[in-house]
Amino acid sequence: MLLHVGIVSALVSAGLVMAAEDPLIGTWKLDPSKSQLTGTTFKYEDAGGGKIRYSHGDDSYWFTTDGVEHKSLYDRMVSVKQTNPTTWDRTTRLNGKVLGTTTLKLSNNGKTLTQDFTSTRPDGSHESGTDVYERVGTGSGFLGTWKNTQVKENSPAIYQFEPNGADGVSWNIPSYQAKCPLKYDGKDYPATGPTIPKGMTLAVTKTNPRSFDLVQKVNGKPVFKGSFTVLPDGKTLSMRGSPTGVNEPTTAVYIKQ
Repeated sequence: MLLHVGIVSALVSAGLVMAAEDPLIGTWKLDPSKSQLTGTTFKYEDAGGGKIRYSHGDDSYWFTTDGVEHKSLYDRMVSVKQTNPTTWDRTTRLNGKVLGTTTLKLSNNGKTLTQDFTSTRPDGSHESGTDVYERVGTGSGFLGTWKNTQVKENSPAIYQFEPNGADGVSWNIPSYQAKCPLKYDGKDYPATGPTIPKGMTLAVTKTNPRSFDLVQKVNGKPVFKGSFTVLPDGKTLSMRGSPTGVNEPTTAVYIKQ
């Protein structure tokens, strides 16, 4: 989530020494083979009047399947077109610009839902991938609860952490032109970037020299909580967290570049 979502100050000499000791400082790339990104669920429900409601955790919105655009989450607009009984094509826009497209395909037995997506990041680079979901419980067609069993993401975003004084860090995601200068004081700091939702903030609190807790909010409402830990080898960063409203933690593992 971002957090897809996905997000250098001049330092006095003493501050630079302290910041350099932060093992988080550096460039990190996701290692899917070491990560555990499955197990999350979402639900499609009949909302009446031709509407379908999507919900996951504390987030929800409704849409129709006639290709008409509707307001989604975090300033996004979504249009969904049912091209045949087992296929939906979804387009997501922000400020009139296409962010990405997704094809959702039901298996013949109706028990598996595959989502193939492509998107363009603010820096012009492209991202694509495939998510596979299995039906949980009862349901018909697309309606029901779906649990993620497979995540494949091509060209995952790179994270960069830079010193921000003696007691902070600046979190940058170059491909999204996103950044958030932070202090390890548990206070909310605004994240900025062309596709970052309005009102998004991050708050981090050190739990030990190698770990910190994160709370991500939108307009003051927590949407994600997690913990980051740099392992003793200094080359591996582990992030374990879950959207609010559900207990569905995933673990993303990053390797220092």
